[in-house]
Amino acid sequence: MVEGPLRIESLVHTRDVIYAAAPLLRRHGMRQGSSVQIRAGLGPVCTVQIRSHILDPNILLMARPVLRRLGLQRGDRIHARWGGTQLELGPVVALWLPVRRRSPTPAFGGQTAWARDALVGARDMGVLAYVLDPQSSPDSLRAWGWSSKNGWIRRPGPVPDALWRRGERLGPPRGLREAKETGLLNLAPDIGDKWRITKFLLLEGFGDHIPWTRPMSLRRAEAALLRFGRVYAKPRRGSGGRDLLLLERRGEMIRWCRFDPRPAQGMWSTPLRLSDWRRVAGHRAYIVQEARIPLTAFGRPVDFRWFVQRGGSGTWDVTAVVARLAPEEDGPTNVSLGGRVLPVDQILQDGERERGTALALSVAGAVGESFPHLVELGIDLLLERSGKWWILDVNPRPGRSTLKQIDPALRQLSIRKPFEYVKYATGYMTADLAEERTGRSEE
Repeated sequence: MVEGPLRIESLVHTRDVIYAAAPLLRRHGMRQGSSVQIRAGLGPVCTVQIRSHILDPNILLMARPVLRRLGLQRGDRIHARWGGTQLELGPVVALWLPVRRRSPTPAFGGQTAWARDALVGARDMGVLAYVLDPQSSPDSLRAWGWSSKNGWIRRPGPVPDALWRRGERLGPPRGLREAKETGLLNLAPDIGDKWRITKFLLLEGFGDHIPWTRPMSLRRAEAALLRFGRVYAKPRRGSGGRDLLLLERRGEMIRWCRFDPRPAQGMWSTPLRLSDWRRVAGHRAYIVQEARIPLTAFGRPVDFRWFVQRGGSGTWDVTAVVARLAPEEDGPTNVSLGGRVLPVDQILQDGERERGTALALSVAGAVGESFPHLVELGIDLLLERSGKWWILDVNPRPGRSTLKQIDPALRQLSIRKPFEYVKYATGYMTADLAEERTGRSEE
């Protein structure tokens, strides 16, 4: 049975003891002075003596040596799961972010505001979340927490139940390699680069919704331009439109246009030479993709981002849909490149939106079969004038700036839902909340 969330308080005591309210102990068949095996997250088990000399049923009072061994600190809010002489505290979620600066105050680049809001939201839900320090080792997890009073603070870190990775090129944390052997949930696994995802979707039967796409080579690019006239060259790993190239056939010449980080354009002669390509694109691996002609709004191209997540029911559902309007007649829709966010109801009719939602959920279901604890996807879809939907991109770490522009409450919801999923997946969903989620899914 799950209780909580309970607030952790500290006690100056040299013995391995914890205190809980007498009604709480009676509910779980525990007696004053009993020995209990306790642990937080997937951390080590401690044997402690439990006593009942407090009145507040929402508090667990722990001796400081116990707090240190569990990786907890005073003021943490966390759920408790009782089973015989076993007491498990959780869930615990580690956020794994690229760190730009470590001391005295950490900075996580564009993820800083998200990390702060995630820790605040998790605490409200009784989930213990922290930002993992890359300098952690298997013997000592180092972490950062957030306090509205003190800002970013150093804190201990229990071995987590789940890892939520938000960096594009972050490898596995050194301090959690052993935890993977004991059931660590990976909420944002590396599902592969754009070409690997494309191949996966083709094998899963989505070929009718995927524009012609191949790994980049000079000869493939020239052949694609002869066939389609316009193609995009996209980095196999990357997001936000960075280093995206638009290529167009102009007689015996190829016009190229780069939108970020330094907008530029020019002309190449054919056959295309490797030196010309590398002068613009460098040595990164690319894919070349047919440029489908999208629906337009206000005379400019528009595409759509579906935010698809798992919540407390464990199933995929749509958190939000936004429309992204290109800043000019012939440009990408990425918000980081000047694209404008619009409410989807201004662009799509109900039937078109329902068909897009069905496609997005089908994609999420297929990807989720291979990555069972993947918690969210940003799925970019394009609608042609003919009414056909095309899959442009599948992103396992979608940004949330577009949601904030449409409705800040949607952004907060998108942060909370993955924590609800962790509570569901780890068995820390309280009975009343589980009943509420079940009722919603039946509706």
